[in-house]
Amino acid sequence: MSLDARVLENMYKSEIKDVLSIAIYARDTGDWDAIRDCFHPDAKLTTSWFTGTVEEFIAGSKKMKIIRHEGESQKHLITNPWVRINGIRAVAEYDLVLYQRRILDNLEFDFTTWSRSVAILEQREDRWKICDRTNIYEKDRMEPCHPESVPSSFYDSINLDGFPKAIRYHCWRNAKVGHNPAPNLVLKNSPEEKLVRDTAESWLKGS
Repeated sequence: MSLDARVLENMYKSEIKDVLSIAIYARDTGDWDAIRDCFHPDAKLTTSWFTGTVEEFIAGSKKMKIIRHEGESQKHLITNPWVRINGIRAVAEYDLVLYQRRILDNLEFDFTTWSRSVAILEQREDRWKICDRTNIYEKDRMEPCHPESVPSSFYDSINLDGFPKAIRYHCWRNAKVGHNPAPNLVLKNSPEEKLVRDTAESWLKGS
């Protein structure tokens, strides 16, 4: 690859990484216009609680933000992006860690969820934007902020039946506010993960 070609490829990779980061930052801050600008209008997303279009995702995210109580917060951490480009097509994969502070039955808990995102992107009109983004979930964790204040009866009352074991606390927490697991939620080492990766590879090759 020539020097000029490497410079152009690195410029494109930098643009793509910016798009990925902005989409995550805008989700946490509620900057809905910025989210729209990171996705093509026909883009699809799949998360633990959602599958559908970017406009539907924004509408659902707004409702989640309204539900959140004072003292609650969330932050996604994006890291280790791997970007591959073929012409005007690209596939990006990166680690995603979600940190949440939630108040449940007047008790404070911290939740951590680890996942891997696979994004399909396309350059249209000289702009790289996301066409499809799927989170592949790995594991989660729930910790009381003040362990001494949580009665054992609280843990006894938790019903985790029906939630995927790997992220059962994450899904249980979401269900508490009306967001049940998405029917096509993708877990690590599942057939669904293989399909996501095979689809991304086919896209990158132009299939």
